[in-house]
Amino acid sequence: MHDSYHAVKASNSLAKAEASFKAHQYDECIRNAERADKHGSDSPRAYFLRAVSCLRLGNRNEALRLSEQGLARFPEDIELRVVMGETLMTIGRYPQARAALEPVIAQNPPMWQAWATWSSVLYGLQDYPGARDAALRGRALAPKEVSTLTAYANAMKETGKVGEAVGALREAIAIAPDQLLLRFNLLFTMLFDENTTGLDLRHEAERCAQLMMPAKRGARALHPSADNGRIRLGLMSNDLMSHACAYFVIPFLANLDHTRVEVFVYSLNGHADNITEKVRYFAGHFVELAGKTVKEVVDIVRADQLDVLFDLGGYTRNTPLTYMAHGLAMKQLTWIGYPGTTGMPGMDYRLTEAMADPEGNEAFCTEELLHAPAIASYFPLVARPLDAYAAAYRVRPTPALENGHITFGCCINLAKISARTLRLWSGVLARCPGSRLLVECSGLDNDAVRVPLLERMAAAGIAAERVICVPREGKNQYVLYHRIDVLLDTAPLTAGANACDALWMGVPLVTIAGQAFHERISASFLNTIGLPGLICTTDDQYIETAVALASDVAQLDALRMSIRTRFEGSALSDAAGLCRWLEEEMAKWVSAYRTPGQIARPDGEGLFFGGRWISMEEIATSLVGIMATYDTDALANLLENVSAKWSKHWLVAYALSELLYQQGDKAGALDLLIDSAMLRKYSLPLYRLLLARLDELGQDKSALAAFLQESFGLDAAVVEAMPVPTIHEITGVPARAEQADEVAA
Repeated sequence: MHDSYHAVKASNSLAKAEASFKAHQYDECIRNAERADKHGSDSPRAYFLRAVSCLRLGNRNEALRLSEQGLARFPEDIELRVVMGETLMTIGRYPQARAALEPVIAQNPPMWQAWATWSSVLYGLQDYPGARDAALRGRALAPKEVSTLTAYANAMKETGKVGEAVGALREAIAIAPDQLLLRFNLLFTMLFDENTTGLDLRHEAERCAQLMMPAKRGARALHPSADNGRIRLGLMSNDLMSHACAYFVIPFLANLDHTRVEVFVYSLNGHADNITEKVRYFAGHFVELAGKTVKEVVDIVRADQLDVLFDLGGYTRNTPLTYMAHGLAMKQLTWIGYPGTTGMPGMDYRLTEAMADPEGNEAFCTEELLHAPAIASYFPLVARPLDAYAAAYRVRPTPALENGHITFGCCINLAKISARTLRLWSGVLARCPGSRLLVECSGLDNDAVRVPLLERMAAAGIAAERVICVPREGKNQYVLYHRIDVLLDTAPLTAGANACDALWMGVPLVTIAGQAFHERISASFLNTIGLPGLICTTDDQYIETAVALASDVAQLDALRMSIRTRFEGSALSDAAGLCRWLEEEMAKWVSAYRTPGQIARPDGEGLFFGGRWISMEEIATSLVGIMATYDTDALANLLENVSAKWSKHWLVAYALSELLYQQGDKAGALDLLIDSAMLRKYSLPLYRLLLARLDELGQDKSALAAFLQESFGLDAAVVEAMPVPTIHEITGVPARAEQADEVAA
């Protein structure tokens, strides 16, 4: 009787758990499944329901624990093994996910969930043909199942079949029109499709935005008229970590004038790394929003009474648009993150630039286009900025001088290599006998990725023996460009931050500009640094431009040696200029309803860091104190924080020079000392030290001697008769006890 009672209770609880799961009531499902287990349920389904519900709620560790526990009790259960594989995949443990699923797949299960998960795991392992085949197996079992259609679309995008990917996603949306992630995926995939127009993107974005709008949108809260405080600026992002956006966000935050602007940074992602910490240091307020409900986020941000709020995500996962649809600031803008319109009512502006969005592109956007001096300001090596001074990252002569042939190149995501891109590359290589094509993509050390790509290239007329496949590795970023003479852009979706990488390394980039923003990103960069001649509008012009560059190696080398100077002297490197421009724009908006205030402005140079202003005098004093103790970690921290505001600064170059000199690398120290002297014009102590170091290494001093005569009317011999300056004289720090402060934290 007792056993019968518990069996009935277990069965009833399990039935309730099933109903809760189907209703997406995952907390209730977990409670009912736990009751079933307590009543002695002998079904693996109770473990499955608890594990998958935890996964849907984002509790991945508990989902993994439950699936492991369930498999220990029911080792042959396919559902539990599938949910374990899915959980391992979401954690990023793809090899373990594959190992968990292989016994299931070996049984050729008639279960679409197994094939959809297997497809996603293979996709994560960059076996795109395998992912495609697995998705097809799932589609055969469940032709109208959204998960199998999505898995198929993702795989097709990476194998060059973007049109089929778009078609599969549209089919999935027809089945589940309210699933936002499907629409996000479609908007992203459409960027790779040659047939996508700016109007197509706008219309799809408007449909997506309409689903995101709350049924009743609250009015934007005005500031009290008596509040004449600083402009309150917010930035919201899911990507405040090691991400391409960091190359633009860090210099922007570090260069804002905190006497005019109070900065709120909202992070939607609980993951943090060293980039997150940099963002935290340069924000006035860093607000963690991960795991909070929409209502909680809306209430928190509205309470900050923002004048301006930037979306830094667009149509990407965990987008700020989810919250900004509620109206969180007086003015709302979208910027880096997604290269297109949001289509969202209440998004006032899209920050862009005149070449990226020329006259006529207003039709592609629901926002007003706000033309800045540049799309953004870019600083290289943002995660390790001191490497920007290292010898490995100096521009080198074009490799054709040594190789005897031209090496074209492209360092890009595989999905960007469209059929049109291959036609363009084939046309260039056909006109340049003996040339090579270096392609860097993730997964090219995997036959499942490399072989299909080479087959696509061969079909386009590019022989495999002319292609150099390089798998993407973090250590190759920037230095791989030493092997490339001319970079060939992709179409329709052009390069992004990696175009800036290449140009900073001196590599000319040939691009073809379409109509919409995502087709003109590289064109904007080239125009901003003064190289509009590398922007093409037709396929023939693209081929002719690349061939012309390759035909004169001496001229190509001269161009290469000039590009970094162009880059660093342009608006693309002028984060301070971008910030001053934006501050003026924001002041105009705020003046419509209150008088924006300003706190006392400190005199001289410095940076806002860790909640307070640090003057250049304090920075120099800290540096001298650290150098005296030879604390290399503290020195690196100090110099990295300075480099967030200035991509190149004489004090950083000088300190690194002295460090190398103390370590015995006198040649490397001399190069950095020359850099420092070039960055700090007319500093006699630096020139005196430079003369001494040139003399020590037996280097020619005539150029510096001529400069001293022309600039100061000084004879080099007179300068050399002066004592060699100390670190105190060069930095202007009095000779006394120095202490490193929190700027070196």
